[in-house]
Amino acid sequence: MQRVLLIVLLGWLGCASAAATTRLEAGAPAPEPLDEPRAGQLRLSGPFGYRPAIQLAAEANIRVTGLVAHVTLSQTFRNDSESWVEGEYLFPLPDQAAVNRLKLVIGERVILGEIKEKQAAKQIYEQARASGRKASLVEQRRPNLFSNRVANIGPGEEVQVELHYIERVAYRDGLFSLRLPTTVTPRYTPALFPAAQGVWQFQHPQPATDAVPIQPITIRAEINMGLPLAAVDAPYHDIALVREQARYQVRLARGAVPMDRDFQLSWRPLPGSEPRAALFHERVGTHEYALLMVLPPDSAGPVVAPDAGLSRELVFVIDTSGSMGGSSIEQARESLGYALRRLTPRDRFNIIEFNSSARGLFPRSVDASRHNLARAAKFVRQLDAGGGTEMLAALELALPLAQADDDRVRQVVFITDGAVGNEVELFRQIERRLGRSRLFTVGIGSAPNAWFMRKAAQAGRGEHVMIGSSLVIQEEMHGLFTRLAQTTLADLDVAWPVAVDTFPKAIPDLYPGQPLLISARAEDSLLNSTVTLSGTGARAGWQTELVAVPAAAGMEAAYTGIGTLWARAAIESLMDEKTLGRDEQAVRDAVLPIALEHQIVSPYTSFVAVEQQPSRPPESGLEKETVANLRPSGQAPQVYAWPRTATDSRFHLLLGCLALVLACVFWRSPAWAWR
Repeated sequence: MQRVLLIVLLGWLGCASAAATTRLEAGAPAPEPLDEPRAGQLRLSGPFGYRPAIQLAAEANIRVTGLVAHVTLSQTFRNDSESWVEGEYLFPLPDQAAVNRLKLVIGERVILGEIKEKQAAKQIYEQARASGRKASLVEQRRPNLFSNRVANIGPGEEVQVELHYIERVAYRDGLFSLRLPTTVTPRYTPALFPAAQGVWQFQHPQPATDAVPIQPITIRAEINMGLPLAAVDAPYHDIALVREQARYQVRLARGAVPMDRDFQLSWRPLPGSEPRAALFHERVGTHEYALLMVLPPDSAGPVVAPDAGLSRELVFVIDTSGSMGGSSIEQARESLGYALRRLTPRDRFNIIEFNSSARGLFPRSVDASRHNLARAAKFVRQLDAGGGTEMLAALELALPLAQADDDRVRQVVFITDGAVGNEVELFRQIERRLGRSRLFTVGIGSAPNAWFMRKAAQAGRGEHVMIGSSLVIQEEMHGLFTRLAQTTLADLDVAWPVAVDTFPKAIPDLYPGQPLLISARAEDSLLNSTVTLSGTGARAGWQTELVAVPAAAGMEAAYTGIGTLWARAAIESLMDEKTLGRDEQAVRDAVLPIALEHQIVSPYTSFVAVEQQPSRPPESGLEKETVANLRPSGQAPQVYAWPRTATDSRFHLLLGCLALVLACVFWRSPAWAWR
């Protein structure tokens, strides 16, 4: 009897330990709740698990005029089952995109979406779903992640989901750019934040590339800046370019490509034609909206010159978690190596590595001597990826509450893919612990969490850069260190001729090559009025004036969407207040009317589209399935997602295997051994 009990106990311990670990396995096929989808999916789930719907095509059409990009993103799926199904599709978008139009095409029927308060939209959708009518619901999960539910797709039917969004084109160092994310790096959420757990902790095998690509996308873009361009480039894709006078047509040279990396498009004006200032405005209803861009002139000079004897303390924080496996850790090592070579004898530095835990190379920052730099270079060469992403521990080391009170400029350079699910908690930690430090983020990998990179740098009063390939490391890190070494303009102020509501509220200091971008809403017309900007440079005060004039012939589209961009900036600013502790109900009451007025998706509004007549017969049930997203290009397979617990999950796996082996040994042992 004792033998049987011991064998049962060991067997149970082995199975329980292995099962606890298996639940963390990245490729586990176990069903997930419908409200926690993965990126790039149309979810179609049923009572016996998930079967894939077939994706037929994906297409992105980008139209850039001035500083505004209008993007139409459509994907077509087919229900190849014999059942009526409901699908859920999760897709990444730029973190500052304003989604303002939804179209659902099923056969010959076109269903247009409407913006409603979030709970009301969900209720409308659920009622349509239950009654057998086709319906779609688009919700915001994160500022850079949206979901679309599609109800009552018939057997053999095709579904096309078309979304339109507006975003502001980025401009820095004389280069315009925009990014189109197509997949998501799986997120790691520490056990400390259970409310955020269960999201994006799984991923799927990379498909073969020697056949028709799985989850293909075609991309077309038109650039009309109203000025000649010296170069157009897409560093992570091969493109074909056709010029038609001042318009530049861009397409993928190889046609459709897998959705396994961000698409980045950049263009540079001819020397001498770069814009120094621009003021776009648009009238929407009773309000006038403006988008102001000003690039400080070189004559302003740096407030802090790089050769002025600046003493700095640089703390480099490098992510070596499992999601950084593959090409990402190589890019991170190379980026950090370049940064170390840029240090001068006046600097002090330290390196903090983090995955499931965080550790510093030195107990505290040390002089950038030849000996210490050689030791650091050896440390960097030995870095490898594995484990969880416990970023809070790294922040506590890099941003101590008690910072040394000396004259050194303290700068923290954070190198990571941002694959975390507890972003809001991290932003709060940065705000609490920043002190006199400045935080700069370096996004690594083919599909980094761009929202985290930008907002962490904003909270840290620094800058961010994105590195998706080893080919751009030197260029991007050189630009970052130029900005680390000097500030071009400080104490900036904008004097408007009429009362305005502007975002951002606090105007930051400007680094070299960085423009000032402000969105404004005015009650009165800005046409033919003057806006005055002033600031402090190294040599003297600086001032310039801009006049709002009508759009030039052929550039009217550059003024379309300015109001929507203001609304997106206003909502982001209000959500930042919630992160910093403002009452959520007060934030909701402020966000809701803006989102409804401008018809954009927000944390409190959703798009809903409902067909008038039922299409699913009452006697037919409703099932669901899923199509998985692609692993980001170059990322190593994520076999396990290890959360931080009191005991490492790998220990549970080893313990389970050992218990099962002992159970087998005792089972086969002779009876006399138990007497």
